[in-house]
Amino acid sequence: MEQDPGRRARGARLPLHMLDRPRLTEVFDRGHALTVVSGPAGGGKSVLLSQWAAVQDSRGIASVRLGFDENMTNEHLMLRDILAQLVVQDLIADRSGARSTLRGFDSVRDPADELGRLLGELSRDCVIMIDNAERVDETSLLRRALDLLDAAPLLRIVVATRRSTVTRTLQMLVSADVCVIGPAHLFFTRDEARDVVERVSAQKIPPHALGDESALPLAARALGLTIATQSAPVEIAAIEVQELADALMAGLIGADAPADFEEFLLRTSIPGRVTREIAERLGWPDGGAEHLDRAELYGLGMWEAGADGLAFLYTPLLREALVRRLDQRSSESVAPIRRTVALWASENGRHLEALTNALRAKDYVLATRLGRKSWFILSRSSPQDVESLLRRENPVVLARHPLLGMLLALVLLRLGQRLRAFAYFQGAALSLRRRGLDDDPVERFWMLSAKTLAERFAGQFRRSGATADLVVAAYGEMDAEQRAECTGFAALLLSNCGLSFLQLGRISDAVEVLELGMTIHVAHTVVILEDGVGLRMPDDGGGWYHCAAALAGAYALRGRLSDARRVLEEIDDADPPPAWRTEQFGILEQIAHAIVAVAALDLAEARHRTDSIAHHLGTTELWPYLVCIRSEIDLRDGHPAEASRLLTHALGRGVNSAVSDHGSSRLAFAQAMTSLSMRDQAAARRAVAALPADEPPRKVIEALVALLTRDDPHAFAAAEVAQVERDPDLDRACLAALITATAAARLGRHEAAARAASWAVAVMREEHSYAPLALFGTDVLRELRDLCAAAEREYLDSYLSRASETGPFPALPPPVRLTSRELAVMRELRRTSSTDALAAALFVSPNTVKVQRRSAYRKLGASNREQALLRAAELGLLDE
Repeated sequence: MEQDPGRRARGARLPLHMLDRPRLTEVFDRGHALTVVSGPAGGGKSVLLSQWAAVQDSRGIASVRLGFDENMTNEHLMLRDILAQLVVQDLIADRSGARSTLRGFDSVRDPADELGRLLGELSRDCVIMIDNAERVDETSLLRRALDLLDAAPLLRIVVATRRSTVTRTLQMLVSADVCVIGPAHLFFTRDEARDVVERVSAQKIPPHALGDESALPLAARALGLTIATQSAPVEIAAIEVQELADALMAGLIGADAPADFEEFLLRTSIPGRVTREIAERLGWPDGGAEHLDRAELYGLGMWEAGADGLAFLYTPLLREALVRRLDQRSSESVAPIRRTVALWASENGRHLEALTNALRAKDYVLATRLGRKSWFILSRSSPQDVESLLRRENPVVLARHPLLGMLLALVLLRLGQRLRAFAYFQGAALSLRRRGLDDDPVERFWMLSAKTLAERFAGQFRRSGATADLVVAAYGEMDAEQRAECTGFAALLLSNCGLSFLQLGRISDAVEVLELGMTIHVAHTVVILEDGVGLRMPDDGGGWYHCAAALAGAYALRGRLSDARRVLEEIDDADPPPAWRTEQFGILEQIAHAIVAVAALDLAEARHRTDSIAHHLGTTELWPYLVCIRSEIDLRDGHPAEASRLLTHALGRGVNSAVSDHGSSRLAFAQAMTSLSMRDQAAARRAVAALPADEPPRKVIEALVALLTRDDPHAFAAAEVAQVERDPDLDRACLAALITATAAARLGRHEAAARAASWAVAVMREEHSYAPLALFGTDVLRELRDLCAAAEREYLDSYLSRASETGPFPALPPPVRLTSRELAVMRELRRTSSTDALAAALFVSPNTVKVQRRSAYRKLGASNREQALLRAAELGLLDE
């Protein structure tokens, strides 16, 4: 009974049990926006959907057919499958937008809203048919369907479920254009049942020989098979539906069936879709052609066209019966079958099905390999399902196979369960630390990368950095063939090393490894579109983008804005999916954009960028950098109280994950700057007190506090130390140089002031940044302008022409300037406190001495001789 596979497209041939039922077709032809088919297992729902799909094809109406199974287990995957089929059939007017969305679909924050937007651009009428809806939350699914229908006037949706339509569901549907087809509609009439029994058995049945027990479509098929195979009659009315399915299997595996037919059915019940390829792998060299034809002939399932080609799908209830029978065997005999299916599923992109079968075979080495290959996709597309799978395993298994524990931690992180994820990351890091290094460079590269990630997420930043060094070394030791084996994921793992270096403040190392990651290109794309367009898988473009986003962020955080802009332009040219750019991987890109916008004094754009990723606060290890730039925007926008509240909340107990020393340093600096803006110098000092004494951030804050409190000598000394330490943060280094220049100018050290100011302005001009200048009042900058060279003066003029008169900090107190007579009085005061002696030495009257002394005390902020002399000495006023 071989049939040309080319003719087996959906609906091309109806098996014998598929009876055309005009009364149901007429219901569908009424054109309701939503049709709910609700009936028991064995009620013929899948058959009905296939018939309707064939009718739509014949009328030129597009149809999208999908069903929940081992590989499609949640609404997110359903929405992605719908979009994929729409793209394949070229049904969306905005083709490029649809493909871009599909590439980054697992990162879209609101996938239903995005799909609704695209469905609003359907180029022609389309019907979406969703089978096996009982596997998910039916109420949520129907609500989602109504939302999609509201957005797409050319769309109709059909949902088939085993669950009965309860009152709550009916209340939700009452205001919509909905038709419900219940069991009473699905069950055969007596004539329909007799027709099916006659077709299956190839024998005539007397008109009144059948009773109500044959109304269930599966029961009618079972009767026909028992007659055809001359098996003992089945008392259908006396058994449950599952038992009926078992009886149907017994009828099929009769005397006239091929000897290996039962084994074929049992083995091929494991994969969700039966293709010729998997049938060959399971032991049938011809792909099981004869057996699949026999299964179709007797209504065990139907052929369906999908992204992976033509496949046979067993009727769900019958497949459940087969799996139950197979599971009665010993686990040792079933494990090889599941291992074969796991490998096949992985090669065909059915990653969840692959992991499920490997775990059920208890082949944890294989499960580790498959999880390692697909962790990026699984953690984004099926986190709930992966969590459910791995939580069923014995904790000892996760301890012995730490990559599985880390996969569980990653999906928990994706689900927002940060504290639970932290525990699994710690366990994985400990287990990996106890294991020796593998001799295979590729395996070593993987294991060390996993260890790096686990250690960093467990807050062990120094260990993570040390392990990242080993990862980079392992990659360097690979030959060309071994690197080719890692092509699809190497960039992603190297970006992981870059983040570990970034957390330690090892920016040069981070830049080097991230630039290496950006040179890795995927050798092969996976073509899934019929028009020959290659659509990149979610993990192959993701590695390059993550490296680029992290590199742009690293440059921006160090004030190297020209380099940051260059990388950001490369990202724009690569046109990554929009969803990636506000997802976890896009945090550093948006931070880089925000820092660049602050440098250009575009605070609105900077706020827009940080707002786009603000939802990650509390779930990302990069929270210190996001909090710092958001607080800086508030500070510069004249809202220091809001900046202070943001920092206080972010540092609250249990709000965010652990923070590295480098992150703590940046947070301390941000806190100190906010305190200074609120005129609280004591709080600013406390904020940086825990930093090492020679740490540039601490010295800059000390210098700024001194400058704001008229302590120009201390300001000059502290700022000079910060410059000598060569702060790698160019933005902060420029701030230190401006403080040095300001203090030097107030002290009359004009050469030092000119040198510092010229260097700072030259760097800012090269990086196209006004950010450090905006922290000073225009009066101070105008004084510094006169000390600079022509090019630097021009850049300062470009800023002053658009600058506000005041900065975020209180205005600097005026410099202490004593007249020549007041200076003479102060110098004589070192030798004597007598007014008459002072008058005699200076050849003036005692009253004149009193007036000049009182004026000098006032300018120095002193109330007695000791205070005045000490302050004058600090300011260098007593030098001859």
